[in-house]
Amino acid sequence: MESPDACDAGPSVDSGLAAAGTALRPALLLWLVTQVALGLYAQAMAFVWRPEMDPGVYLAVWELGYLSLCGVVLWFVWRDPDARRVFAPPRPRMVELCLLVGTVTALLLSMWENRIPGDWSKGSPIVFEQAAGWPLWASLLASSLMPALFEEWMYRGLLLQRFRRVLSPALAIAVQAMLFAAMHRDDVMLLPHFVFGVVAGVLRLAAGALWPCMLMHLLWNGHVVLLVYGLL
Repeated sequence: MESPDACDAGPSVDSGLAAAGTALRPALLLWLVTQVALGLYAQAMAFVWRPEMDPGVYLAVWELGYLSLCGVVLWFVWRDPDARRVFAPPRPRMVELCLLVGTVTALLLSMWENRIPGDWSKGSPIVFEQAAGWPLWASLLASSLMPALFEEWMYRGLLLQRFRRVLSPALAIAVQAMLFAAMHRDDVMLLPHFVFGVVAGVLRLAAGALWPCMLMHLLWNGHVVLLVYGLL
């Protein structure tokens, strides 16, 4: 004869799984859709490319598509009351610490990236932006600021917030960092991207806001842009 606890375990587990699915499904679906959209968009852009095309126009069209994707993600974040809290001011007495940790981490990761053997910048949009004659400010806007906004909204804004509803803080940070690293499709930079995702996730929870993560992301990407442009 089954005990009452055994009889109650089934519905309890089922309701827990249903709640987890409700919390995670929209965010994971958005992540999957954005990855497929980026892949298809890149393939379409490669298909229409012709040598006689102006590379500046080609890059501008690509950035317009990326900007549209940023808008979609921001809309999802803004509709989620919990995720929308990432735009609040950081917790008191955490601002200085987060700025220090974020700045040092961005510089250390940039140094790590620069010491990776081989041409780590090969295939980077920054290289094509420089070759197309883009001014430095345009490349900083397209390859430093926009990714810092889109990727932080997605990973430390929406995904981390949803994972925290069903996972421990440490596991939630690790899972979103794994998805962040996988998104870049770069086996050489897989570990640095994962480390970045972990540190950004910790900063997000410590600060109670997204601004420190955005700053760290901006510094890391901006350092790479300056390296490609030969200014560092």
